[in-house]
Amino acid sequence: MNSFKQYLVAAVAALILVGTVSIDVIAQSYRFKPGFDSKECDESYLLNAAFLDTTAKNSFPGFLEGYTFMYRSAAIGLDNVYDLWLRQDSTVIITLRGTTANAKSIMADFYCAMFPAQGKITLEQNKPPFAYKLATDTKAAVHAGFLISFAFIAQDFQPRLEELYRKGYRKFLVCGHSQGGALCYYVSAWLMQLRKDKVYPGISVKTYASAAPKMGNVYFVYDYDNAMHGEWSYSIVNTADPVPEMPLTTQQLEIDMNTPNPLVNLAKRFDDLPFFKRIVLKHAYNSMRKKARKSSEAYQKYLGGYAGKIIKGMQAGMVLPEPVKTTYFLRPGVPITLSENEAYRDHFKSAPNYFHHGFDAYRYLLRQYYEGLPDMKKQ
Repeated sequence: MNSFKQYLVAAVAALILVGTVSIDVIAQSYRFKPGFDSKECDESYLLNAAFLDTTAKNSFPGFLEGYTFMYRSAAIGLDNVYDLWLRQDSTVIITLRGTTANAKSIMADFYCAMFPAQGKITLEQNKPPFAYKLATDTKAAVHAGFLISFAFIAQDFQPRLEELYRKGYRKFLVCGHSQGGALCYYVSAWLMQLRKDKVYPGISVKTYASAAPKMGNVYFVYDYDNAMHGEWSYSIVNTADPVPEMPLTTQQLEIDMNTPNPLVNLAKRFDDLPFFKRIVLKHAYNSMRKKARKSSEAYQKYLGGYAGKIIKGMQAGMVLPEPVKTTYFLRPGVPITLSENEAYRDHFKSAPNYFHHGFDAYRYLLRQYYEGLPDMKKQ
């Protein structure tokens, strides 16, 4: 009998030891750190795919090994939804849904005015304004439609962030695809500014923004990339995908370039040239400068002013900042360029239109350039 008890105790101890080792192995495979991690990136696509499941109150049990579902927001603002997941290493994953078929969501994409990267927005009637800060540079500006979407998300997320911080969570991984990819930059920039202003000291923020359209001006990009130190935020692009090439963009000399600038005063240097050369070069210079300005003004009129009226009509009581007169859109983050190749073209030869923008296209190309990822068919 004693020998049986000893055997039983030894067996239980062995099971506990194996379980502990298994947990340790899983925890070690997820380690929050700077640098691009293809496995981490690939799993962000799987987590974003959870948005395709709109089952009410789905808790996603066993959805992805090493991850536990925490929360899904209601559809808020411009049909925006975000999920919270907890990874085995105590990293909080924030996933942001991309564009939907809802008219509000589509208008968020097309509202291409630029607003200052710090300020206030009144989102709803009889509600206090939401104060936001996405950059320290006062020249930084961001895409208007995405800013509105972000403000709704941040306003909903802030009390949950407060609770997570109070419970000791300090590591945040922000992930999104398409419009969700653009929103990643807003959320991660906001978190970084909250850390800088000592609202949430000690937090670390990492970002995988996939298939994101351009969303900020050059000064926002400078500010954001400086804050991320070139190793905490990644822009993943399929070179065959048209969405990262949007929106249309025009650079103006007087607004979108640092001063003093030799190009701005270039016309004065023509004064020393012979008469005919001076006339020809001044005409060409002024023509290019005016056409860039007119192009930008047209974008601001139609994709700014007109689109803004539609958005305001959809959201009663909304009060927005004064727009910045620029349409020079760029995208921050360290580029992870996934170039289409022969294998990719052959694999997707019978795919539908716009397949280049989908999760599967990005995950397939990720496997073309990074080793050690599991077979997509097995997931």
